[in-house]
Amino acid sequence: LAALLCFLAVGGAVDLNTTDPSPFDVDLNATDATKYWGPWTPARATWYGQPNGAGPDDNGGACGFKHTNQYPFASMTSCGNQPLFKDGKGCGSCYKIRCRKDMSCSGRTETVIITDMNYYPVAPFHFDLSGTAFGRLAKPGLNDRLRHSGIIDIEFTR
Repeated sequence: LAALLCFLAVGGAVDLNTTDPSPFDVDLNATDATKYWGPWTPARATWYGQPNGAGPDDNGGACGFKHTNQYPFASMTSCGNQPLFKDGKGCGSCYKIRCRKDMSCSGRTETVIITDMNYYPVAPFHFDLSGTAFGRLAKPGLNDRLRHSGIIDIEFTR
C-alpha cells in the first residue's frame, strides 16, 4: 500500500530501495512555526506609535487587522521582520517574548501577535512592538524608562 501511495503521489515509479534523500523524507508533524517552539531565541525589539497605543495610526497593519486596540489583540501587537512576517503567512502568529538585560525589564513573559511587516530590521529577528506591548516588558512604573532605551535585547519563543 505504501508503494502505491508513493507512486500516486509522484505520478511515477519510486525506488523504495534507494538511500538517497527523497521528497518523502519530511517530518509531517513539523511546520515552519515549530522551529521557534522550545528554547528561547535571541531577538531585538523596538516600539512605534503612541506610548500606550496599539501601534499604527489606523490600529491595523499589513495583515489587514483592524481595531487591534480591542479584544483579542488588546494592543499587544508587533510588526515582524521577514523571518516572522513570512510574506504575510506569519500574520496572526503569537509569540512569547521577554526581556532580561535592560535594568528596566521585568523578565515577565508577554504574548504578542504579528499584525504588520517590519521593513527596517535591526537584527535577524526583530519585533517592532506597539507602545503598549513594549511597556508591558518593564518592571512596574518603569515602562516609560524602558521605552527610552530604544532598541532592547529580548528573547522569543512560540
